[in-house]
Amino acid sequence: MDQFDQLLKIADRLLGENGCPWDREQTFHSLQPYLLEETHELLEAIDSQSPEGIAEELGDVLYALVFIAKLGEIQGLFTMADALSGVGEKLIRRHPHVFGEAEISSTDDVVKNWEAIKKQEMGGKGRKTILDGIPLSLPALPRCQKVLHKLKRAKSDLFPKMERFSLTEEEVGEGLWRLIAEAEASGVDAESALRRLVAKKIDSFGKENTGD
Repeated sequence: MDQFDQLLKIADRLLGENGCPWDREQTFHSLQPYLLEETHELLEAIDSQSPEGIAEELGDVLYALVFIAKLGEIQGLFTMADALSGVGEKLIRRHPHVFGEAEISSTDDVVKNWEAIKKQEMGGKGRKTILDGIPLSLPALPRCQKVLHKLKRAKSDLFPKMERFSLTEEEVGEGLWRLIAEAEASGVDAESALRRLVAKKIDSFGKENTGD
């Protein structure tokens, strides 16, 4: 794609010997806030349902990723080609029902195959339970929901019993709004409270499933 090639050339120019001093001073760590901010701006554009805004913010996120890849090349750690070929091979490998001869009957089968292949790729190393690998840097709420999603699929007793299974998005939002208002009235930081609770649940699950 001509536009992508042009973006790579722009990055090379900015990071080159006679490029931008600010760009040349950046590191993987210094670019983390930039990537996070651009990602949130893309999410905001998606919520606003603005095609023009989504396209613009998507471009900013894409450049942040190109920037990181170019830093890897400059430092001799990896190349853009490494990143692209790696993810391409991974997608083909984890979709045998599309690129191979595996047969599936539901989206649940897709997820099960994906996780089985992922576990096989790791050779049984690195992760002791299904909850390992959820990024610690995630905010408490999305981290909590990822943990609950995995607990639900594992049919763990740690997944709370539900009174209702058909709440609307608005009802969930209102419920969270009221709960956070109660936390504020009680002088409790909701983010910290949820983060600590999730950590305890993960620890409990780990002890139950590793024999500790």
